[in-house]
Amino acid sequence: MTLETRPAKPLNRVALLVPMLVDFGLPLLVFYGLRTAGVSQWWSLLLSGVVPVVAIVVRFVRRRTVDFLALFVLSVVALSLGVSAMTGDARTMLIRDAWGGLLGGLVAVWLLASVFVGRPAPMYLYRAFVLAKVGPDGLRAWESRWDTDRRFRHGMRVLTFVWGCAGLLNVAVTLAAAYLLPLDFATGVLNVSWPVIVAPTFLFHLYYTKKWDLRA
Repeated sequence: MTLETRPAKPLNRVALLVPMLVDFGLPLLVFYGLRTAGVSQWWSLLLSGVVPVVAIVVRFVRRRTVDFLALFVLSVVALSLGVSAMTGDARTMLIRDAWGGLLGGLVAVWLLASVFVGRPAPMYLYRAFVLAKVGPDGLRAWESRWDTDRRFRHGMRVLTFVWGCAGLLNVAVTLAAAYLLPLDFATGVLNVSWPVIVAPTFLFHLYYTKKWDLRA
């Protein structure tokens, strides 16, 4: 009797993009829709902030798992709503969103630090994707290349450095927008800055991983 080994199912890239559209696109649509309808900046920001909260709750109900990143987002939103309710200041709420993005900045710092210490962070972040794509044996073969392939090590370090710089750039742009730009314009910048930065970075990722044979 033999056991049949089935190939791992390919990743559903559309499913990976949906959360990004919900988290970044819908709040922006709600905000500008309300502003067009004549709603104040404070209420528009408040109601647009409800969108990711609802998305987090829906994901929890569907998956029945605790998402610690989601808990962080909920905590930041709750704190900001309390502060904004006391001050009545729309910019306070906007600045909260920008500083909440510092979590991404910490991830960027981690990425850059991992270029010089130990294995690059994507070696750990990509494990689930590699496992889903090529299975346990393929994952072990991909990870072992770090010890045997100098070209692979160099490529992973460069790729990690680029993603880390993209994360820090996003933090700088969002903080500058929250403090310096007019509120209506700043809201758009905060919502689209990361997709605008990540799009060319992701295209570079696809090109570079293929050129340097970094894929599993």
